Amino acid sequence: MASVTSLGVHQPVGLQHAIDEGFLSPDPSPSSYTWEVIASNEDGREYEDELLTTANCVLWSRGGIFRKSFTFDLEKEPVTQALLAYFPASADGPAAASQPSASEKKSSQKPSDKPGLSRALVVFLKSQAHIYFLSGTSHVVHIPFEIESACAGPRGVIIQRKPRSEGTSVSLRLPKVAPTSFVSSQPPPIPRRSYGHGHDVTEFSTEGMGNPKVLPLRLSLTLENMFQPPMETNDSHWPRLRPRLSTSITSPEAPVDNLLEELRAGGDFEGFHNMGLDDHDFDGLAHEMLLTKISSVSMDTANMRYSMSSKPARMQAKVFILAGPPTATDDQGRALLLVAIQDPVDKRLQLLTLHLEQLEGRTPPKSKKKKIQEFSDFHIIPGEPRRVQSVVDSCKISDGNEAIMILSEDGNGGRELSLQSPWGKVTTVALPLLSKDNLSSLEFAGSYKAPRGQLPAGIDLTGSQIGVICHANSRGAVDLRDHEVRKVLDVCRSVLHTSYADKMVAGWWHVMQWLRDAKLRGLDHRFADTEWSAAVVLLLSSFLALGHNSETSLRTLAGEPLRPAAKNKWEAMQLRETPNSSPHPAWIQSKAWQWLLDGPSDIPNAHGAETWPSGSFIPFHVGLAKRWMASAGGLSAFGFEGYLPTALNRIGAPRDMAAWSIVLALHLLVEEQKLNILASKDSPAGQGDLKMLLYQLVKWLGWQRYEYMYALSMSAEPKVAQDLVPFIIPGLAEPPSDYCILSWIQAHLTGSRGVEFPTLADLYANATRDAVGGKLRKQLWDRLTPRTMMFERLFARLGSSSGRFEMVVAMHECGFTPRILETLPEGVLTPLQDVISICQPNPPLSWPKDLLTLVSRTDMSGVLQSSRTSRALGLEVMAPSHEANWDFRMLCQSLDNVHQEEPGSAERQAVIRVLFREDRRLNEAQNLLSTVKARIVRLDPKPEWTEPEYLERQKQLVTTVATSTLAIPAGQGLMQYALRFPMMTQKFRLAGFNLTCIVKPVNNTVSVDKSIFTEDKINWAFFHQGVAGGLAISPQAKGIDNNWILYNKPRQELSNSHAGFLLALGLNGHLKSIAKWVAFRYLTPKHPMTTVGLLLGLAASHIGTMDAVMTKLLSVHVTRMLPRGAADLNLSTLTQTTGVMGIGLVYCNSQHRRMSEIMLSEIEHVGEGEEDENPFRDESYRLAAGFALGLINLGKGNDLGGLRDMRVTEKLLALATSTKRVDIVNTLDHSAAGAVMAIALIYMKSEDQIVARKIDVPDTLLQFDYIRPDVLLLRTVAKNLILWKDMDPTYEWIKSGLPAEYRTRCQLGNVTKLQSKDLPFFSILAGLCFSLGLRFAGTADLKVRDLLIHYLDQFMRIVQIPVTNYDNELARNNARMCMDLLTLSCATVMAGTGDVPALRRLRALHGRDDTSTSYGSHLAAHLAIGALFLGCGTSTFGTSDLAVASLLISFYPLFPATVQDNRSHLQALRHFWVLATEPRCLVAKDIATNQPLNIPVLITLKPNTPSAAAATQTNPLNNNTPTLLTLRRQTPCLLPPLNDILRVQTDARSASLDYWDLTIDFASTPSLKSDFKTNQTVYLRRRLANERRGKKGRYE
Repeated sequence: MASVTSLGVHQPVGLQHAIDEGFLSPDPSPSSYTWEVIASNEDGREYEDELLTTANCVLWSRGGIFRKSFTFDLEKEPVTQALLAYFPASADGPAAASQPSASEKKSSQKPSDKPGLSRALVVFLKSQAHIYFLSGTSHVVHIPFEIESACAGPRGVIIQRKPRSEGTSVSLRLPKVAPTSFVSSQPPPIPRRSYGHGHDVTEFSTEGMGNPKVLPLRLSLTLENMFQPPMETNDSHWPRLRPRLSTSITSPEAPVDNLLEELRAGGDFEGFHNMGLDDHDFDGLAHEMLLTKISSVSMDTANMRYSMSSKPARMQAKVFILAGPPTATDDQGRALLLVAIQDPVDKRLQLLTLHLEQLEGRTPPKSKKKKIQEFSDFHIIPGEPRRVQSVVDSCKISDGNEAIMILSEDGNGGRELSLQSPWGKVTTVALPLLSKDNLSSLEFAGSYKAPRGQLPAGIDLTGSQIGVICHANSRGAVDLRDHEVRKVLDVCRSVLHTSYADKMVAGWWHVMQWLRDAKLRGLDHRFADTEWSAAVVLLLSSFLALGHNSETSLRTLAGEPLRPAAKNKWEAMQLRETPNSSPHPAWIQSKAWQWLLDGPSDIPNAHGAETWPSGSFIPFHVGLAKRWMASAGGLSAFGFEGYLPTALNRIGAPRDMAAWSIVLALHLLVEEQKLNILASKDSPAGQGDLKMLLYQLVKWLGWQRYEYMYALSMSAEPKVAQDLVPFIIPGLAEPPSDYCILSWIQAHLTGSRGVEFPTLADLYANATRDAVGGKLRKQLWDRLTPRTMMFERLFARLGSSSGRFEMVVAMHECGFTPRILETLPEGVLTPLQDVISICQPNPPLSWPKDLLTLVSRTDMSGVLQSSRTSRALGLEVMAPSHEANWDFRMLCQSLDNVHQEEPGSAERQAVIRVLFREDRRLNEAQNLLSTVKARIVRLDPKPEWTEPEYLERQKQLVTTVATSTLAIPAGQGLMQYALRFPMMTQKFRLAGFNLTCIVKPVNNTVSVDKSIFTEDKINWAFFHQGVAGGLAISPQAKGIDNNWILYNKPRQELSNSHAGFLLALGLNGHLKSIAKWVAFRYLTPKHPMTTVGLLLGLAASHIGTMDAVMTKLLSVHVTRMLPRGAADLNLSTLTQTTGVMGIGLVYCNSQHRRMSEIMLSEIEHVGEGEEDENPFRDESYRLAAGFALGLINLGKGNDLGGLRDMRVTEKLLALATSTKRVDIVNTLDHSAAGAVMAIALIYMKSEDQIVARKIDVPDTLLQFDYIRPDVLLLRTVAKNLILWKDMDPTYEWIKSGLPAEYRTRCQLGNVTKLQSKDLPFFSILAGLCFSLGLRFAGTADLKVRDLLIHYLDQFMRIVQIPVTNYDNELARNNARMCMDLLTLSCATVMAGTGDVPALRRLRALHGRDDTSTSYGSHLAAHLAIGALFLGCGTSTFGTSDLAVASLLISFYPLFPATVQDNRSHLQALRHFWVLATEPRCLVAKDIATNQPLNIPVLITLKPNTPSAAAATQTNPLNNNTPTLLTLRRQTPCLLPPLNDILRVQTDARSASLDYWDLTIDFASTPSLKSDFKTNQTVYLRRRLANERRGKKGRYE
């Protein structure tokens, strides 16, 4: 305790607010409220929270300011307790609070799997707990039992229920030890400062505590996580209350009498059964406490506790724990824990010492999550309990080391405050005059001093006025204010023996008290720094004691005169300006007074060293040291019963070794300060003061080498107290070397090993020969001399053959950081910085983030990591302009589109603008797929038309064009995919339809007949519009939860567009966490479109999970899934088709037998009166069953496992290829498509020749008459998907895939007329092209594109052939279907590229306004346009099994004839392409400005891959090798499939761009592929001026 200062009256901050609001009476009794102060550490800052709890209200204050009140009048239950605790933060919630301890905060700086913690206020009522997170959210938890007490754990709350029996009224119930008392960042043998609050009373000793019994404790837990829950899987982000026991001494919940009897008998802890731990019917409450019996403590009470029986346990006793410092161990070198139990009734403090012994020879577990060393086995050995009487109150207090503050009472009722601990000396705390005002209050406007003539506004506490100690926290006025003084004392303690190491601090406390007593000093002198002066007096007296052998000689020192430091007021003023041993004032170091120091010697007092009285600092303190040695305190410290290391009772080698160790320890501290250029030289305990002190000590010891060294290093000639000491202390040999740390570092860096530099560990080992204690002090030495230890570890790791990369890695492992490097001396920094600069251009990407930061490559540390926060770029994208446009018409038009910029969307738009910066193709595509602008059409009037006839024809044309407009949203969803990050506070707007047209050349605006296009007649168009809007939301968007979805729900009735919106959210994965009640709220109205959208969306979000809840939800919408005998569901065919498809998604790739049986039975179902009895089993339903069966067994054709006995393949092949029976012809027609699709998906990429041959089209043309042309197309696709590797984008492959009769016409050039006999030919050819589109999806292979464009042109030509009869009409419709499929195939290959040749053809198809073009043909064209600009160029398609299946489902060849057509294919499935998307757009951004950059990149492809084969057809980049191929692109750009890429490297140097290059090596770091899927941005750092390349290509 350095000093005690009155901070005034401490009252609850919220007390006045509680009185003003009527929560308390104007003059409330202290018993009407409870008051608690909690100190916490968040974000590196310390806060003081205050909770004021009344019967029905809790008031929270922070930092002396009232923050908020919480009332519970409506609950009609009294408040039991309120506390602050930490809970795991939600992933989608606000940023988690900092960890409650400094150690946890340090560990959070590294990657960790532990979730962040958020702080919350927990208020316990009788049957419920209210949890209020400080971030704003709140929860209510109902508790099925009454709570006795609660305390905050490291994560969550530990609650204690009231006992079930009522027979414990007179027993002392112990409260739980706050688990934060156990929290420590150190291994068990080295416990550290804890954050519990507590305090203790008589002088202790580690001797004579009996023979403890060893109790093995086999745990893989440190003290930090002793109260952590076991590993478990829990996806819930709700806070969980944890009813866990928290004391390892005895149980707070079981009746104490029974427990004591069982413990005394040595039995098991059978009392646990009475604690309610076996109750498992409390949902939401976890039993996660690990209990191990250590010892039992008898709490024999001196009187009955009837008066305390009604009070909770936390009010009956106070329990706290002290962790011993590293320098305090027992005789066997074991660390200490002290458990203290304060009994306020009997005024007794009970203590139990726990000895922690590590078991050697154990291998610590390897865990990446732990940042500290763990010990799987250690012993906790309890000592004998001790009782201290007459202790009114006690608490724990911390000043870096923990001690007990005790309020004791003597026989006469007098009370005294003191500090005590087993490892220290008793120190009495004298209270100053206490102020009556609250000096920390914001309302305090007075002064610390009383006006002249008035008594001070204070209270003198004497006698028995002090009754209790409360609100102790780590921020009280108990810490050492001068951290340098603490460091000096710690350095001395760290090298001394355990028996007297911590007594140095007690001696410093006693010197402080002696200096503050003017009567004992006999002087009226103010010290510049009392704490440093006390430390100097302590050290000087320790060495002066070496010259005395008796207490009589010590008493003689009191007679020597003491020279005052200041002889008059002038010198006193100068002494204040030049504190301690400073050679000159601080102001003289400024440039304005530099001339005074640099002036000639003939100027009077030029150097000032002899003028300023600071030169007498050491002589004056030597006199003080002699006075203190002669005082009573000095005699007790240095006498024959002294406690200091150089006391008379230690005469001999131990005494000399202690002095020798202290001098060298202080020398090492001075050398440590040389390695920090920020270390102050003139501050108290700085280098100047330490060198002056050491100069005096080594002069006494006669160490001439050190004497000269210190004299040369000081800026002024020192004055010593040689005349005050008439002898030189003999017997202490001078070290063989001066131990200069700079010379030692130079010798190692140059390879010439010199004299090894000692460390504090070496000094301790040399002085004590103690190996066990050295392990416990290791962290203390690292804290005192961190830089010395870093260099020692660095030189130990480096060898003669270490390379530059190994040296940088060693520097990082030894603790070097950029902050440390910046503060090293220039001579030491230069060689280290040279090594770093050599590694800086091309550091390995496998280096961790901290290591890359060390070499100033933060751009590489963030590669493909989405750790950067989004920045609004709306003001940064456009160049600044000073021109103002006063076009009021434009301003008014812009008001229609005013909206707040969505976070994240601006960044994506900036990338898109750079992506298509060379032309306006993207703008053209956006205009083509716009549904809000009026379309422009042309209808030239003919002379024979009258005006009314011309207007009528305009309406007919607009009606025809409206069908095309209604088909736009499906393609719009592809183009706008994943571009928006909606704001949670605004409703998400879904676009509508503008069906008006501007007819040229008369410029008439013509509207359609609204009666034709009512929403119930075109509900699928609005459904697609909702899907397009929802798909624009990025899968990475945060906050899409139940509340936001319901916020966007239509207020009146459910709409078709919102139904599509739900499907889009599900496809993007945002319905994973939707609540059950929200889903039922949507399903209850039985809105068909909403049911379709929600069920498919939920199934897509839970794809492949086999979720039981989803299975139940989907089963009730499918008749086949109901149990036998159940009533038929009154559900539409669309709903049941949706349920079947949803089952396939949920059980995707699971090979679930039961679901496979159901889907197979639905495909092949045949019943009497099929059309009348089961109308829902149409082709669309059976096709969905085929898709579902294929998804369940996706790609598992070669490994059907348990499905072989079902003969799945044989049955499907029979349905797909068998000859028709006339009586069930319709059923077979409906089942064929589903069976073919199931075969295609099950045997995809299996290369099964047998199945491929059986599913292939027939060999003879005669059989084509019995097969639908579209089924021939599907069978061709199925065959090629099975023979995946055989597909080749050449005309020869196309020709070989056709029947022999059609091969001569394979290029379609000679087709000049339409005839129905060409239907099989067209279908098979289109199936071959569609297969190529799926095979090369997203590859942007120009060879495949050219092949597909050729056939697209031919089919476009064929469709334009005039039709004269019905036969021609059939052929044209089939050719149009093939053309539509070719557009999608071409767009699939070139997805996301915006390919101009393909866009030209698609734009022509978009402009069709003839009546023969169906809605489905327009739908296919718009889907193709959207796929060509997928995500506006930021995404493309993949070729995985699921991706190919999704594209096959989405682009199924049979397109709807009208808007409402779902007979052959459910229109909602047209959006399943989302499951095939891959974000492969590589974006380079400036790490400082966050702006996208145009940087050349080199893409190295793997040999023998499709991308490499395609690249050989073009003219790739130079530097190619026979095995590796390199492509050169410009960011932002789409990459080839990631499986085809070896690495991607930026090439800014070749483009003369001042950015560091980096490499993304997918081959050596496979995890980068998954990182790239979530974030495609790499951040490049601009080279600084000193990092840029010089003229000769060398980095300067």
